[in-house]
This record gives sequence, C-alpha cells and structure tokens, in this order.
Amino acid sequence: MSPMSWMNVIASELPRMRLYASAALGSPVDGDLAVEKALGPFFITYLPGKPDRMVLFRLLDLGIRSTTSLTDFEREELLKHMAGFDPSEAGDIVEWDPTRSLMRSTS
Repeated sequence: MSPMSWMNVIASELPRMRLYASAALGSPVDGDLAVEKALGPFFITYLPGKPDRMVLFRLLDLGIRSTTSLTDFEREELLKHMAGFDPSEAGDIVEWDPTRSLMRSTS
C-alpha cells in the first residue's frame, strides 16, 4: 500500500473538517470560512511535509477556539464523533498549543 499524499488526506478529510467546523460554529457558512482560513497557512508551510490529518484539524480547531462557545470537552466530542478521532487524538487537537509543532511527535 502506497503512502497517502497530502492531497489524498485533504480530499478524504475535507468533508469531516467542514462538518466539525459547521457544528462547532453553528453555521455551514462560518464552518466553510473557518476551514478556508485554516488551510491557508497549511498550504504555505506544511504541504511539503509528511501527510498527517491531525495537522489539518489542529489548524482548524485553533481558528474555531476564539469564535465558538463550545467548551474544550464539547469540541473533543465533536472530533471523536464527527471526524473519527480516538479520545487521545481529540484531546491532543483541542489542547494543541500553537507554539508547539503541528506535526505529531515521534516519541
């Protein structure tokens, strides 16, 4: 099985990203704008790197944090149920600090 490219990961995850953002922000229009805003820096900085769907959702959640009334726990639940992340991954996305690397640690 060949490794997935970023374009395959984005194509696969875009519907989940839109669903998560729309649910977190209460509007499909606001959700789509959040996804668009999250992908801008991604395309500039991370496209050359190894594909990792958590990068996409970390960027998306970072933008959603300041505009949603949902708690961290509620966003984690959305990530688990709408995007298929396990509890650890969902917590890692919601708790991600933008001063840390977007990529998963190898440790």
